[in-house]
Amino acid sequence: METGEHAPWRPNGTTSDDSKVRVPKASEQIADRLRGQIVRGEIAPGQMLPPEKTLMVHFGVSRPTLREAFRILESEGLITVVTGSRGGPRARLPDLSVAARHIGLYLQIQGTTLEDLLEARVEFESACVRLLAEKCPPEGIESLKRCVEAHRMALKDDVDTPAGFANWVSLTAEFHDLIARYCGNKTLQAQVSALQDVLDAHRRMGIRQRVDDADAPARTAYVPSVVDDYQMLIELVEARDVARAEKHWRRHLADATEIIFRNRDRNATISLFD
Repeated sequence: METGEHAPWRPNGTTSDDSKVRVPKASEQIADRLRGQIVRGEIAPGQMLPPEKTLMVHFGVSRPTLREAFRILESEGLITVVTGSRGGPRARLPDLSVAARHIGLYLQIQGTTLEDLLEARVEFESACVRLLAEKCPPEGIESLKRCVEAHRMALKDDVDTPAGFANWVSLTAEFHDLIARYCGNKTLQAQVSALQDVLDAHRRMGIRQRVDDADAPARTAYVPSVVDDYQMLIELVEARDVARAEKHWRRHLADATEIIFRNRDRNATISLFD
């Protein structure tokens, strides 16, 4: 029987109360406008934003609202607020570490395990190495060679001391960074960098574990083989041997993963915090 009344609209099965649209706050809208100008290059990195009074008049808002917009942009790494009489917000280039930290926090909240993280590293870095072998520029090869030479020097200085081990960990992180930097794919580089904060947190924990463990010297027995693997990768990249380079790096990362699992629980939830 027709009643002439309209049923409540329920998109995707939701009730009308659940479908209310959130209107962005004024500060969020201002931040969005300024964000667009910075990203498009209309406000260059290092350039000061217009004075507060100018922006307040332009946007028709109060100083607290404008400063809330600044806080949003500052948290995103898009501005730095300079103090002093000649201070104010200054535009800066976006920093991937900001995005990486958010992703890392999300992974931690989701209960992501160390095994899950290292599995992702194998896939991301193997893809990077494949591209690296295809199109690494000469300066990339030279950077990788200098990094390996620094590893050899670290071996001579003894990695069994706390300072020596910390230096070694820093150098290994640099080598992995160079692979991503010179693979020639910015999107893939960004993906790898997004995991960097989480991996750095793991490395820092590794350093503390190394210092506290009386049996730690035995754990560095693998170090010379790591340098050999790095050297082999460089040779394969120079030869443009894509298939062997990727296969070699997958094997190296698999070995590195097993070394980590000797001392850490593969099912432990990753953490960005000490």
